[in-house]
Amino acid sequence: MPGIRPFVKNDIPQVAELVSKVLHERQGPAPQTLQAHLDELFLQNPWIDPGIPSYVFEDSQSKLLGFFGVVPRQMSLRGKKIRLAFGSNFVLDPGSRATMAALQLVKAFLKGPQDVSITDSANESSRQLLRSLGFRVSPIYSLRWGRPLKPSQYALAGASKLKKSRSISAFATAVRPFCAIVDSVATKLSLSPFKQLEPKTVGEEIDVNGLLRCLESIPSKTWLLPEYNEASLRWIFSFIRARGAYGKLRAIAVKNEESKLVGWYVYGMADGRMGEVLQIGSDSLSVGKVLNYLFHDAWKCGLIGLHGRFEPQFMEELTRRSCFFMRQGSWTLVHSNNPEYIEPLLTGNAFFSRLEGEGVLRFGQNSTEPG
Repeated sequence: MPGIRPFVKNDIPQVAELVSKVLHERQGPAPQTLQAHLDELFLQNPWIDPGIPSYVFEDSQSKLLGFFGVVPRQMSLRGKKIRLAFGSNFVLDPGSRATMAALQLVKAFLKGPQDVSITDSANESSRQLLRSLGFRVSPIYSLRWGRPLKPSQYALAGASKLKKSRSISAFATAVRPFCAIVDSVATKLSLSPFKQLEPKTVGEEIDVNGLLRCLESIPSKTWLLPEYNEASLRWIFSFIRARGAYGKLRAIAVKNEESKLVGWYVYGMADGRMGEVLQIGSDSLSVGKVLNYLFHDAWKCGLIGLHGRFEPQFMEELTRRSCFFMRQGSWTLVHSNNPEYIEPLLTGNAFFSRLEGEGVLRFGQNSTEPG
């Protein structure tokens, strides 16, 4: 009989082929790396919960026409542990009755035992569908911030993305040496908003255990907090590194002159030029110091700019440091039968970095098998 059922291991080849066909526009069998990705993400993740599976939609001939990947996560609300279920990798065969399949997949997802249903990677069509089923948009966590570190090279990179052509590429190559000179001046002039100052704080690289200790220092006034242990955090970092979407990861703890921890951050350098910030943490009095160290560190590593998820507790200091804000790409939407559970995600009272979302688990173009 056609309909919805939980995703199982034997479905992996068909789902991988569907993902490859729809998202990557490739015909034929999907690569083994994609199959391994689906297996590890949806069937082997450390939060696996039999009551919160991923789903497939199949026809009367048992052909899979739709897939809705689900990743459970754990957080705490004012000390009470709650279950979140991230809806991810929503893929439908373009030749199927897509609307009916989409509705059935999401309705099956919403019947799960999770306290909060959430996605932070919805496109415009998914946003409209989810809103019709009772999801609410979180405008706050749908925003991103950007910070040029080498402003002229950053602007040039942005222009190249807006319109890819041989003339733009040739122009970029020709002016790059001139941009390097302009950026060198911009980071040294006292009146420049992009001036780089040697931080008074000290940074040290940290491993998974070091990051766990940092996470334990999150200010208690944050209502919704992530729940990690060594195994789950180690799995996330291993997964991200193996898939290659964010390139080399850099995790730094920031300490003041008395060697006291004041904050930390994690960012990736996918192409060696633009950095993607996955997490920032800081006490309320030291946000500026942590951001200063982050920007200086990324600049010294050769990056031309940084991007990150908007987080309200950092807004004032980000604004003071010549960051800009944008609504670009994905939407964050939430659903719960208990309004109390989603209030922090609608009002900005959550510690909800990109490391807690599903975007960090995407399949990268430069993926390698785990070493």
